[in-house]
Amino acid sequence: MRIHPKLTAVINGELFVSSAGILLLAANAMHADSAQVPADGRARGKRTVEVLLSAARAGGFKQAHILETLLLTDRESARTAELALQAMECVGGVGELATALRRAGFYPEE
Repeated sequence: MRIHPKLTAVINGELFVSSAGILLLAANAMHADSAQVPADGRARGKRTVEVLLSAARAGGFKQAHILETLLLTDRESARTAELALQAMECVGGVGELATALRRAGFYPEE
């Protein structure tokens, strides 16, 4: 998968992936075939997408149905990246994002 440049940043020589990038990586895992990603990885990807989109909806994101379609059909497009960025802005701040990621089974440093 090619990650759109808007979804990453290099800081002090280290690559960081934005929350929108995490959403797209999770969608990619969710829709991968079993030769690429095992069943538990696909399930974790699905859970991550569900939790992040739920948090975005709760924060007022109104285009989740469009983004869900794009996550299924066109994960590498600029439009998908832009909608993913908008969705993650609706999640709230770092604390809200960390809470959502914990619900998905991740334990990010705060």
